Amino acid sequence: MGGRHFKNDKAPSRQVNSGEELVASLTRINTYNPPVQTCSTGWTFHGLYYGPTSIAYLFLRLSQYYPDLIFKGQSLLDWAQAYLDLGATQLQKSVDSDHCGIANDVLAQLAIRAVMQKDPSLVQQLCSYESTINDEGGSDEWLYGRSGYLYFLRLARSGFEEGSNVNRLVTSTIQKTVQRILTSRQPWTWHGKAYLGAAHGAFGIICQIVLSLPSASKSVEHILTEILDTQFPSGNFPSSLPPGSDRLVQFCHGGPGAVLSLRVIRPHFPNLQSKIDSAIEIAQKDTWERGVLTKEPCLCHGIAGNALTLDHSAEFQHFISYMSSNYLEAQGWMNEAGRSDEFVGLYTGEAGRAWAWAVADKPEELGRACIGFNDL
Repeated sequence: MGGRHFKNDKAPSRQVNSGEELVASLTRINTYNPPVQTCSTGWTFHGLYYGPTSIAYLFLRLSQYYPDLIFKGQSLLDWAQAYLDLGATQLQKSVDSDHCGIANDVLAQLAIRAVMQKDPSLVQQLCSYESTINDEGGSDEWLYGRSGYLYFLRLARSGFEEGSNVNRLVTSTIQKTVQRILTSRQPWTWHGKAYLGAAHGAFGIICQIVLSLPSASKSVEHILTEILDTQFPSGNFPSSLPPGSDRLVQFCHGGPGAVLSLRVIRPHFPNLQSKIDSAIEIAQKDTWERGVLTKEPCLCHGIAGNALTLDHSAEFQHFISYMSSNYLEAQGWMNEAGRSDEFVGLYTGEAGRAWAWAVADKPEELGRACIGFNDL
């Protein structure tokens, strides 16, 4: 075992029952952090990153692929509503351009409720924050910035017919937000650093721009070309510029987040496709070698997120076996259960593992999509 990762096998050799693990995962979420608010099990609210709204979103998305699944006597949509209701008070909180990404609970609540309730007024409310979010200050990255707002706009739009007034309003808001991101000084920075990764940097920003407004791909092609050239010989990408040490192989910083971005935006960059294919291939090899991380297995900085970057089914199955119920116990990862809602969060814990099990269980429908990032 290395300091950051377990020594992986040369070839895939492990597999577990993903359907059973999905139910086990949902059971852990519901057992350790049920949808109740008490003094001893207080929730913290971080949008889709972690907290009850992130779990509500998991249940909502799973309900679209498992419409007939009854879990503990209720539909997945019922569970989505139960967790969502815990954050209802968050709707009174403020939004600003420094906190408008996927970790913002106000925006997450509005987007999810708009889809669940098919309520155009909630979409209008979501879009009404545009002028605040697109002010002179703020951030452009996915976790706390404007490109995360783009994800919420796509989510809200997904609940309504194409060509509807709601759809047109969201598209107009997307265009204004993309324009604002493109006018930011280059390279994009967060807290003074020019990050490249999916969570805080250029790969994540470009991914959200292109998925939200494909016609904007021409405006970012030169930026993408430049960051592709920063790839290390190992296949990994630096976490920030100027390139430093080659050590973080995870969704938020490094090759895995780059692959999750590049894979979905590739069709929009015909001039770069061979370069993108090459970058993905060597980043996946590096993820296979160094990506079975010793950190808790989650989407943000663990095995769950890294697994989604692997195209070969046997490799993907092998990776996620390292976060099976037996492995969680054996590695001591269950020690944090019930102590903090981070243990069950979408990007920090169990809800993200549940998503990965669903991807394994329904590969045809879900591909290797990463919920909250490139699944819409």
